[in-house]
Amino acid sequence: MKLNKTLKLTLGVLISFPLSFLVGNEMLANNLNERFEYQSSNNDLLACGGGGGGSSPAAKAAAAKKKAKAKLSFKKRALAKAAAAGEDTSKLAAEIAELEALIAK
Repeated sequence: MKLNKTLKLTLGVLISFPLSFLVGNEMLANNLNERFEYQSSNNDLLACGGGGGGSSPAAKAAAAKKKAKAKLSFKKRALAKAAAAGEDTSKLAAEIAELEALIAK
């Protein structure tokens, strides 16, 4: 009778032990994958500013300066084209001077 119980217990362990690794690891892997996706999405939200607070005055000034640089580049090309075509460039020169003054601040 003791041998029968020992044999059943041994067979049960030999079958359930490897099976628990297969099923247990799959469940663990799913949980880790979901946890990683959750953390990475949280990191993305934090990297984007978190909750939508307003930008600082320094950030606004930097953005305005960047826009002014882009406009200045465009106006200088337009000035060169107008000068090559022999058109009046006084208006473009005044706009370029304003943008350069804005960037110099």
